[in-house]
Amino acid sequence: MRTKKIPDFKYFLLIVMIGCGCIGGGYFCYVSAVLSVLLLGALVYQLWCAKRLLISCDINLLAFSLISVSYFLVSLWAVDSGMSLMGGMKFLPVILLFLLMCQITEAERQELIGWLPLAGSVMTVLSFLMMQIPACKTLVSTAGRLGGFFQYPNTYALFMLICFIVAVFRLENLKKDWRQAVHCLIALFGIYLSGSRTVFALMLLCILLLLAWKKENRKYLFLCVGIFTAVLAVIFAVGGSGLMERLTTLSDQASTFWGRLLYARDAVVMIAKYPFGMGYYGYYFVQQEMQTGVYSVVSIHNEFLQLILDVGIFPAICFYGAILKSLFDRRKQGTEKLRDKLVLLVILLHSLFDYDFQFLVMYGVLMLFLSLKDKKEIKLSMASTVAVGIGLLAVSAGAIAVGGSDYLYMQNRLESSIQFYEGNTMAKIGLLLQAEDSENMGKTADSILEANEHVPVAYSAKARAAFADGDVDAFIDNKLTAIRLGPYHREEYTDYMETLAWCEQEFLKTGDTKSAAYCLERAEEIPEMLEEVKERTSTLGWKIKDQPETEISQEEKELLEEMRAM
Repeated sequence: MRTKKIPDFKYFLLIVMIGCGCIGGGYFCYVSAVLSVLLLGALVYQLWCAKRLLISCDINLLAFSLISVSYFLVSLWAVDSGMSLMGGMKFLPVILLFLLMCQITEAERQELIGWLPLAGSVMTVLSFLMMQIPACKTLVSTAGRLGGFFQYPNTYALFMLICFIVAVFRLENLKKDWRQAVHCLIALFGIYLSGSRTVFALMLLCILLLLAWKKENRKYLFLCVGIFTAVLAVIFAVGGSGLMERLTTLSDQASTFWGRLLYARDAVVMIAKYPFGMGYYGYYFVQQEMQTGVYSVVSIHNEFLQLILDVGIFPAICFYGAILKSLFDRRKQGTEKLRDKLVLLVILLHSLFDYDFQFLVMYGVLMLFLSLKDKKEIKLSMASTVAVGIGLLAVSAGAIAVGGSDYLYMQNRLESSIQFYEGNTMAKIGLLLQAEDSENMGKTADSILEANEHVPVAYSAKARAAFADGDVDAFIDNKLTAIRLGPYHREEYTDYMETLAWCEQEFLKTGDTKSAAYCLERAEEIPEMLEEVKERTSTLGWKIKDQPETEISQEEKELLEEMRAM
């Protein structure tokens, strides 16, 4: 009886990670949708050929399972169930990727790690060249900072620091491993070009640790750092010091430090209210009514807090517990374990200052450096293989719906996006902002609020629709709700006052003095409402660049005086 060959997933994983990395680092849902189908298909192939799976039954399995499952589970009580299900599809590849990682040997894992410096160097060189072409510049950079294929400088810089660490540990002698020295230099310049302060600080820490630990490679490390420093000195001397000034400036004005503290401060309040998570994009929708400063971010710059906000305290603790367990694992020693722990340390520290794990590639990189217990062989029957195959079909259907909707949304084909997946609230908001007539405004706003009551722009649209229909009471009610949910949206107050002034004038023309007085009464409340915004703004809220406008403008003062004089 001929046995079927056990699949070799080494190069499949390499291709998947490179492909995912080239498309925004796996940030977008449509990339995750395709990835889910590919990974699950690979698992079905594994089961069909080998009739078994190798699984590391430890905290890592629990952590990655919880991340993938929780986004679907939280949709039962999420702020926006439709968006939470999209998050489930986005993070489904996490557990699938881990299961495939379990199928490769230790030698294959080391080989994949060895590919990282080359991948980082190629990305950096190509990105730098694309940055010089105006048509391609925005694809690989942000505000003059290199972001690589991640399109985000900070996470790109973290990836390059990991590449640097791996390359340093692969240095044996300059004659034999000159390529690793080149990778080290490219990684250092990639970090510099990213302008990431946090990674720059972590890079200096790593260099100090490497000089202490890798004694045999000190001269090569000194050489790389020396060349890097000399080139930076030349750049600084000829006037190209913009990035250097950013890296060395930590003033209140130049740094985002206070902003990130503000995000964390407000997030803690949200966590106390939603300890079991708000679902994917839940934080984005709720932040407006709970924030104590002027900002708008999709993800908080702290992955630990973000995970709690998304899926709750327990999954977040399990995930970071898995990282800490590998970081302090004493069972194995040696050069490779030292390398792994250093990589895990920089990933852990940086994730507390940014949202690295919104990029699926970073999950794959993390898995390469985790300590896995002895894998257990789990034999599966044909029925199990068929069940997984049915799961593949179900995931494929979900991928078409969610992935197609997300892709069309990115292409600004909003109506088509909603047709693919009705739960895409972001596409509905986009469609609402494009609506020109009051009828469409009202219908779209109602559709949004059916699923999510935390969208100020939807209430603002309902207010405009009510005004167009001549319903002043409904206008006021919806406008006040929009302001309550988004108290820092200063333009809402101005629009509210101007509309009330117009209504007062029209009521007076018809002799309805009671309604006119009511409009004036509501307008008189606006300065008090702005004063409440001033009082709710935290100390940190006054330290960031964007400051709240808590005083009525001169034009608004004059308008209010005109209303009083009528």
